[in-house]
Amino acid sequence: MTIHRARCLAFGLGLAMTVLVPGHAFSLGFTGVGSAPCSTATQNLVGSFSSTKAQYLSTGTCTTSGSLGAPRTFPYTVHGAYSNNVAEELIEVTPAPISQPSHPYGTWRTTYSCPSDPWLTMDGPPFSPESLRVKCQILNRMDNSPSEAYPRKYQDGKPLPTLSDLFNAWRAYKPMSAWVLMPAERTALAAKRDTDLKAEAAALAKAQAEKRLRSATQTLTPYRMSLSPIIMAPTAGQRFFNQSPISIRLAPPQPWADTEVRLDGTPVKTAKSVSGYMVRLERKDSNGQWVPHATLPVGAAQAESATGYTGFGGGAPPAFLSIPGAWRLSAQVTTPQQSGWSDWVEFGVMAPPTSKIFQPAVKSFAK
Repeated sequence: MTIHRARCLAFGLGLAMTVLVPGHAFSLGFTGVGSAPCSTATQNLVGSFSSTKAQYLSTGTCTTSGSLGAPRTFPYTVHGAYSNNVAEELIEVTPAPISQPSHPYGTWRTTYSCPSDPWLTMDGPPFSPESLRVKCQILNRMDNSPSEAYPRKYQDGKPLPTLSDLFNAWRAYKPMSAWVLMPAERTALAAKRDTDLKAEAAALAKAQAEKRLRSATQTLTPYRMSLSPIIMAPTAGQRFFNQSPISIRLAPPQPWADTEVRLDGTPVKTAKSVSGYMVRLERKDSNGQWVPHATLPVGAAQAESATGYTGFGGGAPPAFLSIPGAWRLSAQVTTPQQSGWSDWVEFGVMAPPTSKIFQPAVKSFAK
C-alpha cells in the first residue's frame, strides 16, 4: 500500500465533551461510480471519554473531479466508539442535492474485536499493515451504497473500483478513521481522555457526597421531629393580668443548641442554629373545652432573648390580645428544620383589681 492510499480517510474522534484536533488536508485514493479519484480532503477531529466508553466523531469534505474534469466537493461523517474490546465505526456519505454533480454515497458500518482502543494506541506506519501494533478482527459488516448498484468500467474495460472496494481494503485490519492519526493527534486525544475521566470522577464523588448528605438528612429528620423546644416562660400555673404583655421565652432542643462559642463563652449562631419558632395558643371555653386561639410565628432572636417575645397579651385583638380565663401554649421549631411540638404549658389570665372610690356620705340637715 502506498502513502497516497494511506491518507485515504483520516477521520476523527469524539462527542459530548469535545477536544478539537486541527483539521488538515490530504490526498484521498478512493473512486466511486461516476467519480474520478478523490484528490483532497479535510477533517475535524473531536473526542469524548467516560469510564465505560470512548466516542469519536469526524466531519470533513472530499474534493473529486467529475467526468468532465470539474471539481466537486461533498461532505462525510464518521462515528466511532470503543468499549470492552469492541470497536464500532459508521461512515456516512450523503447523496448530492439535485442541483449539484453526483458523487458516491452510502453508509458503511463495521464492528471489530480489538485488543485496545485503535484510536488511542500508538501504531506503526499507516501504509504498512505488517507493522501495526493493533490488529482487529471484523465481527460484523453492514454496507448500504445505492450509488454502487451499477458498476462501471474504465475506458480500457477494466472494472472501476467502488468506494466499498477501497473501504474493504482499509478496514480489514481496524477502523479506517484510526489508520492515519498522527502521534500528536493520539497524544491530544489521550490527554482529553485523562481530563474527561478526572471530571467524571469528580462529578461522581460530588454525587456520592450529596447522596450521603441526603441520606443523613433523611435519617436526621425523624430524629429532630422527635425533639421539641423548651418553654422557659410562662411557667406552669403562672398568672397574668389580661390585656398585658405576656413574656414567651423559648430555648432550642438540647441536642439542637449551638455548639460553637466565642472566646468569652457566648454562643455563635450557625446555619444549623434555630432561627424560627411557631407558638400555638389555646384557651378554655365556658364548657371547659380547649379551643384554638392563634398560631404565631416568632423569631429565635426574640424568643431566646432575656425578655422573650412580648407581642402577645396586650396586642391587637383578637390574636394578640388576652382575655381572662385558662390558657395554654405549645411551641415548635420551624427553621432551619421542623421539630415536634412541645408539651402544653398552662397559665392563667385574670382581670386586674378594680379601685373603689370612697365618697363622703351626704348629710341631711333638718331646718
